Amino acid sequence: MRPVPEWLISDDVDYIERDLGSLKSGKEAEVFLVERSYRERWCLLAHKRYRPRTVSHKGELEELGFQRANRFMNDLAYRDGRKFAKSRDQRAAERMTKYGKKLLTSRWTGHEVEMMQQAWRAGVSVPYPIGPRDDGLLMQFLGDAERAAPRLFDARLRAPEIERARAQLFENLRLLVGAGLVHADLSAYNLLWWEDDIWLIDFPQTVDVTTNPHAFDYLHRDLINIGGWFARHDAAFDVDAFYAELIAIAYTA
Repeated sequence: MRPVPEWLISDDVDYIERDLGSLKSGKEAEVFLVERSYRERWCLLAHKRYRPRTVSHKGELEELGFQRANRFMNDLAYRDGRKFAKSRDQRAAERMTKYGKKLLTSRWTGHEVEMMQQAWRAGVSVPYPIGPRDDGLLMQFLGDAERAAPRLFDARLRAPEIERARAQLFENLRLLVGAGLVHADLSAYNLLWWEDDIWLIDFPQTVDVTTNPHAFDYLHRDLINIGGWFARHDAAFDVDAFYAELIAIAYTA
């Protein structure tokens, strides 16, 4: 078990949290910067908040602090193999009733926390998942007081750094698949570069290779997506050969 990071101010003390504003807006959620302080100590955290799938009145999203509506709704294939304990809840989710959409929002959040925790325990370079919140999750902020860690797409790496990023990504994917997980949304937009290290983010679509029948299709798609980025930066790799290696790891883990 990896230890809790030393920088994190414990939940056991009477800390103060202050919202410092929006950092990033994505398909289904927005990330906000939070400062947690206790006496002379402080740390910066990232609060990922999922947009509600239904709203009760015009302007509700703006009142909640969101910049735009949810743009990711077709998540059925990613949920394949995941069932609700109660048949009533399962039927509501399948029919996408108002109640079912609320259930899916809560399940989506809990799923991402669970996937990040599994990845963290496996040694994958992911932001430390502190835990769930009513509207999302709280996790490690990658960056400093001046700026957030850039996405790989925006990082403008030199050739040696691109080679280092590729090698680190390979090792992280071996660890992730070895833990039985496929990211299922991997791209240069869902990788961060900070202090010469690559970090994997955005895990709501992550699937378990033992329960989701589409897992290996998603894995191959992930490698094609990120392989295209590296190829455009003169660091191409053999997608099919690496895919075969990861499949072997998944079956022997």
